[in-house]
Amino acid sequence: MMTLFALGACEPTRPPLDQLNAAAHGLENARALGAGEFASADLDAAAREYEAAQAARAQGDFDAAAALALQSQADSELAAARARRAQAQHAVDKLERGNAALQEELSRQPADAAEAQP
Repeated sequence: MMTLFALGACEPTRPPLDQLNAAAHGLENARALGAGEFASADLDAAAREYEAAQAARAQGDFDAAAALALQSQADSELAAARARRAQAQHAVDKLERGNAALQEELSRQPADAAEAQP
């Protein structure tokens, strides 16, 4: 009985294709969101982990491949979130500059209107 359990524990797990596919999709998504510009360190880490996961899969170390793929996916999600945050902050900054310009223009208009009246 103990021998069967030991043999079962040594059986190789199956290739983590779902995790590898999810990691690849995560990398594509992060790149599409501009993570290369706004979160390059996180994107680079995700890419390195994905490559390591593929190498582990090729060597038959499916447990390591699955773990590395999951880490790659997490880092891709972090990179995507940081890219979205940076883009949102950029949009906020642009709107604030536009509002400041409008406020300045509005503050000058009453003085211009008073000068125009006789």
